[in-house]
Amino acid sequence: MSSAGIAGGERYVQDLIQYSNKSFEHIVVLPYRGPFEQILKDCSFNYIVVKMARKFSFFAILVLIKHIRKNKVNLIHTHGFRANFHGRLSSIFTGAKTISTIHVSLLDYIDTASLIRYFYILLEKALSFKTSKFICISKAIEKDMLSLGINKNKIVLIHNGVDLDRFFPRPVQEEKKRELGIKSSGPIIGTIGRMVTEKGHVYLVEALTYLKAEWKDLLCLFIGQGPKFPEIKKMAADLGISDMCIFLGNRKDVELIYPIFDLFVLPSIREPFGIVLLEAMASVVPVIATASGGPLDFIKSNVNGVLVPARDAKAIASEISSLLSNRDKARTIAIEGRKTVEKYFSAGETVRKIEDVYLSLSQGSEF
Repeated sequence: MSSAGIAGGERYVQDLIQYSNKSFEHIVVLPYRGPFEQILKDCSFNYIVVKMARKFSFFAILVLIKHIRKNKVNLIHTHGFRANFHGRLSSIFTGAKTISTIHVSLLDYIDTASLIRYFYILLEKALSFKTSKFICISKAIEKDMLSLGINKNKIVLIHNGVDLDRFFPRPVQEEKKRELGIKSSGPIIGTIGRMVTEKGHVYLVEALTYLKAEWKDLLCLFIGQGPKFPEIKKMAADLGISDMCIFLGNRKDVELIYPIFDLFVLPSIREPFGIVLLEAMASVVPVIATASGGPLDFIKSNVNGVLVPARDAKAIASEISSLLSNRDKARTIAIEGRKTVEKYFSAGETVRKIEDVYLSLSQGSEF
């Protein structure tokens, strides 16, 4: 893992282990101690912490090599650029094969300086020979990997899936609303995501300014942490809409919060996939997303969700108002969203496809 936080990549790994065939033994490697470690403990999953104080650590590679040999690891499955780098170099000295799931394209590293991003891309290309398969979570990611010169025969498209035992229609818990500080009886919208530039939180905050006059009791819940958190909170204050916003930070109980939402909004500038959209859809919550990246793979606008242009606060506000005003349409979209997830995007089905990749590389040997 490149992170020990709580985001899409971490949820992906959690579902992968939970739904995996017991013949596969998983050991998660974390680069530092963080909130994801507690989830691994709670689930009784095997993990180790190999501290990486910097982006690159050759000491960490030595430690990884030691663990790989000790545990007789046959396959290294990496998640994130830092994990890709360390995993691939470790495989050179151990003979283990590597698979990389690409959760975020290097081309989307908006907050990274251009020269550094270019260096990352060169490094990715240089070490890609050590990766047997690249799992791309969306067609947008697949297109980016091809543009980086990755051999198309090494690429497999496997969409993310949702744990349907965790995300399903639930009644609204009034106790949960009180816990979150919700006192208003007005409509509630929400978003979940790491607070970084590419997630586009600023456009949702701006959208609230257009909604304030018409929807005086509207509340928007922001779930997530990240480097842009102070900036986003200050922006809400500067625009005079702090009373419309509740910032909850990271939460481990999102399955109990989705039912509270009348709408879920993901305003990303470009979204690699959008697992939170599937979680909301599985919870029978109507969703609004930007028509850029992963959501195009599974949202048909005005059928099972609504798509809006990226970086367009007015369009976001218009669609929020439209769906809040037409509850029958919103309900129909929400029901279709649930059907979409049930039919095509269960975590169990995603894991089966990943395991097929594992087996295709095993060459008859058992892991």
